[in-house]
Amino acid sequence: MPNALTVDVEDWYHSVLEIEPSDWPRCEDRVVPTTERLLACLEAAGARATFFVLGHVAERHPELVPAIEGRGHEIACHGYAHRLAYTLKQSEFRDDLRRSLDLLGAQARGAIRGYRAAYWSITRRCPWALDILAEAGLAYDSSIYPTRTGLYGVPDAPRQPFLLRTASGRELVEFPPSVLRFPVRNVPFAGGIYLRLLPYWFVRWALRRFGRSGRPALVYIHPPEFDPAKPRVGGLSLPRRVLHYARLGAFHVKVPRLLAEFAFAPLGELLERLPRGRELPVWTLQ
Repeated sequence: MPNALTVDVEDWYHSVLEIEPSDWPRCEDRVVPTTERLLACLEAAGARATFFVLGHVAERHPELVPAIEGRGHEIACHGYAHRLAYTLKQSEFRDDLRRSLDLLGAQARGAIRGYRAAYWSITRRCPWALDILAEAGLAYDSSIYPTRTGLYGVPDAPRQPFLLRTASGRELVEFPPSVLRFPVRNVPFAGGIYLRLLPYWFVRWALRRFGRSGRPALVYIHPPEFDPAKPRVGGLSLPRRVLHYARLGAFHVKVPRLLAEFAFAPLGELLERLPRGRELPVWTLQ
């Protein structure tokens, strides 16, 4: 089975939590050229992915979703305003989701089947979010990270795709980002800051080791990570500076190598190939 390749389509300022949404209009938009750069990279390798598009991006650049979908990629939902799910009230989360789904549904030809929360922020602080996703008719989620950081993580969640049963008894397929289990903690390796900082030989070894399980690994990337010249924000803490700016040039080398050495597919296609019933683990976030 091929691995899952996913892209979170957001601009550089969306992920900087220190920049309030009210300040976004004053920020330079760079998401279209950086996404085009990434699309060209995927096209050169003949790879297809799931693009989790932020509603705010779709609203400001309505040509982008058709351009992505027209190159054979799947469109999924990344919410509207890139806010941490566990900081929202249930009504705010539902409104954010609906606003994004309405925008994407009007721009995409295919059905919107999947969701990913900003910063993997569906945790034990907001299990109710999963019922809202299921109520909206979504088939799968990719918001639960089986590790622990200061922003996100459910370290005891399954490390492979599983059937997620919500508190009210609904079901979603969950595609977690890939981690390797070590004695002290689960170690991420396949996306974002981890993929940028880790040496390529380790990422390749980790993907091969994960693949021995017979389940697909999940790799995630962001268009701003293909933009070494993106604007710098002053006053950030050292960990936040590392998160946003460390080794931004690495993706221009690592991503083409990954695409050449491993097979990838959109999540929607892998969903149809996953086993169901007793073969797919069932888990509940409580």
